[in-house]
Amino acid sequence: MKGPSVVLASFITGVLLITSPFRPAHAEPASPSSGSAPPLSPQTETVKKYLEGCRNKPAKDAGCEKLRKDAVAILQEDLRTLGSTADRSYVLSIVPVFQSEEVELRIAAADAIGMIGPQDRDTEFLAPATNDPVPDVRAAVVQAIGRGKGPALTLLGQRVMSGRKTGLAPEIPPDAGKYAMPVAPDSTYLFYAGDPTVGRLSYVVKSTSDPASFFKGKAKKGPFKLQEFKETYRYQLQDEEEALNRAQDAQAKQMENVKPPDPTNTQAFTEYMGKMTSVAAGRTTRMLLDSYQPELFNSPTVYVLEERQIGQRSYPTRYVVVYHEQALKKPGYRLSWTTVPDEAIKAAQIVSLKEEQQEQAMKKEHETAKKKAEELEALTKKKDEAEKKKFKKGQADLEKELGF
Repeated sequence: MKGPSVVLASFITGVLLITSPFRPAHAEPASPSSGSAPPLSPQTETVKKYLEGCRNKPAKDAGCEKLRKDAVAILQEDLRTLGSTADRSYVLSIVPVFQSEEVELRIAAADAIGMIGPQDRDTEFLAPATNDPVPDVRAAVVQAIGRGKGPALTLLGQRVMSGRKTGLAPEIPPDAGKYAMPVAPDSTYLFYAGDPTVGRLSYVVKSTSDPASFFKGKAKKGPFKLQEFKETYRYQLQDEEEALNRAQDAQAKQMENVKPPDPTNTQAFTEYMGKMTSVAAGRTTRMLLDSYQPELFNSPTVYVLEERQIGQRSYPTRYVVVYHEQALKKPGYRLSWTTVPDEAIKAAQIVSLKEEQQEQAMKKEHETAKKKAEELEALTKKKDEAEKKKFKKGQADLEKELGF
């Protein structure tokens, strides 16, 4: 394996593959002093040849595509070499790679930083990398964070663990307007904290922005503290959850009756397994997204954007939860909406209405018993006071007769 000083020659040349280098405020030497510059290696020549001869040519150019693959492979090896040194002085040489157009290099950069061991001060550049459009890059960054130490890294790791997608294809942020949901100005979609199939999309905004003010002007009801919202709409949220569970159970049962395709048919088998996984993951994803731990979200506030009558209840069918992203140190919010049909909610409502009636009957019974107990206590107290008064009068009469 090449030594770090030789690696840096081809690696620094390869940094030209990066679109917009980023240099954090906590600057440190990009690399140890190595004296005079080393001679160009064959690897460096390959990278330079690609940059100088193919950088601006069409992607379909066969010769350039071969050079591109060779250049990327060389830089991947360089990153592994730098990472294996566990020398923090190389971190800032690696950071710009997160802006590379090459997915393989962004993954390798995360792996290298994981090998070196990130620290709390590295969250500045790792936080944006956790929201890479490519799932496998996000996974690599999360893995790197897990190999570091420090409370800020731990908090960031907890925040981004909700993402479970895989793949090398970049994702496109969902169009919230398609679901009749408004998006606040200066918003950035969080790939790892949203899923339109379960009616949840999450965003972070600039530190100077105030999403609460934006949504307050659009709200039909609120603001509610999160717990207050849950208590106010307890049965409505319960009906929706029950309707979702029934739908997912039906999907799971339907999949059980489907014969798995031949594993040798890779595409069909992959699609089948994807459907199986999505059925099981839907419930978990929603549960994770609706878990608002104080250490991650501080004190969330809820604004009801739409409330509709479904059956015998009025439901918050569209609402937004506004909070502060503790790990990202920015305001954030989650758009939430109902994804099950009204008829499914009405079916779940039948059971919960009986439960509510029973609860109200028990509450009325409890209030009646409490009132009787209070009346009995008042009567006993009145009787005791009368007896005390009578006793004192008798004692006073006796003392008068005895001449005291």
